[in-house]
Amino acid sequence: MRPRFMLKKVILATALFSALLCTMNIKALADDLAGADIILGQSAPLTGSFSELGKAYRDGALLYFDKINRQGGVNGHAIKLLTFDDAYVAKQAEDNTRKLIVQHRVLALFGHMFTNTVKVSLPIATTAQVPYVAPYAGNDELYAKVNPYLFMTRASFSAELDTLIRQFSVMGLKRVALIRYDSQSGAALEKELAGKVQALQLTPLVSTVIPLQSGDFSKNLGVLAQARPDAVVLGVSGKDAVQFIQQFNKAALVKPIQYFARSLIAGHQLVAELGEESRGLVLSQVVPSPFNGKAQIAREYQATLNTTTTAALKTTPSHIALEGFIAAKVMVEALKRTGNKLTRPALLAALESMHDWNCGDFPINFSAGKHNGSSFVTVTVIGAGGHFIE
Repeated sequence: MRPRFMLKKVILATALFSALLCTMNIKALADDLAGADIILGQSAPLTGSFSELGKAYRDGALLYFDKINRQGGVNGHAIKLLTFDDAYVAKQAEDNTRKLIVQHRVLALFGHMFTNTVKVSLPIATTAQVPYVAPYAGNDELYAKVNPYLFMTRASFSAELDTLIRQFSVMGLKRVALIRYDSQSGAALEKELAGKVQALQLTPLVSTVIPLQSGDFSKNLGVLAQARPDAVVLGVSGKDAVQFIQQFNKAALVKPIQYFARSLIAGHQLVAELGEESRGLVLSQVVPSPFNGKAQIAREYQATLNTTTTAALKTTPSHIALEGFIAAKVMVEALKRTGNKLTRPALLAALESMHDWNCGDFPINFSAGKHNGSSFVTVTVIGAGGHFIE
C-alpha cells in the first residue's frame, strides 16, 4: 500500500473519530458521580508471546485497586479497571482504545503496554482529551516533550540502557552483540546501543533481527555465534527471549554467555521457564526489589499480596507486578486529590499537583511542565535458585 494512501487513511480515521466524539458529546465526566464506579481502561497483551508481562502488570495494578476498594474505594467510589486483550497487535490496541473511550466512557486510560501499541493509542487519547497514565513503555518520544494527557511512572528505556552499558565496563566486556525485533523501536535500540558501544571504544556492535513474536532464530544463531560475543543484549521479550536463550546456549561457540536486558523482558518469566539457564542474567529494573523489602513500597506490596482475599491476585511476586502496583497507587493518589470532582480535567490537575510525592521510598514528581514522574533505575542479577541480587 502506498505511503501517501496510508497517510490519508490515518487522517480520515482521526477525523472520523473526532467527529464521533462530538456527535456523542463525549466530555469530562459529570461532577456528581454519587454511587458510580470509577472506570479506567487498559489495552494489554493477555494472549500471545507477551501475555505473561501483560497479566503481571495488570494483576499488580488490580492488587492495589482491590485493596482500596476493600477499604471503601476513593471517596466512596469503587475503582474498576477494564482490560481488553490486544495480543500486542497495534490495530487491536487502536480498536480497544476507541471502544474504551466511546462505549465505556472511561475516566482515564491506564497501563497500556509496549511501544507499538502505545504509539497508535496515545494519539487517540490526546484527540479525545483523555488522561493516559502509566503506559508500560519507555521509548524516547514519550519523554521528549510534555503531552498534556500523558503521565509516565517509569524511567525511560534510554536510562535503562545507560545503566546496563556501565556494567560492560565494570565487568570488562568488549565484544557486544544484539538480538532485536524488526520494528522501529528495535532499530532505535540498535542505533542507541551502537553509539554507546562506540563511545566506550568497544568492538563494533554485531546485531541480528527477528520478526515480532516469531520464535524462529534459525537465521540468527550462526551470525551471533561467529561473533563470539562477551555480552548479548536481549532486545526481545516474553516467549521470544526464553526460546532465544535456550537455543543460543546450545549454539554459542564461547560459553557461558553473559546476557543483558532491560526490565520489559520480564525476569520472573525467565526464572520460571529457564530455571538454572536464567542464572547470571543482568537486568535493569525501574522499580525497587519486590523481594527484599528494603523499600517501603515493596513491603506494602508484599503485605497486600499476603492479605488479599481475592484468589486470582495471589500471584508470584515480580518486578513488573510491583510496577503495576506502583502505577495504581499513583492513580489512586491523584483520584483522591480530585475530591468529589471526578472529571478528566480535575484528574489532570491532580496529577500535576503531585510534586515530590513519596510513593514509599519511590519518589514521583509531576508538575505542569514535567510529566515524567520517575528516574529510578537499578541493576539486578539472577542468581542461584532464581533469586534476584542487587
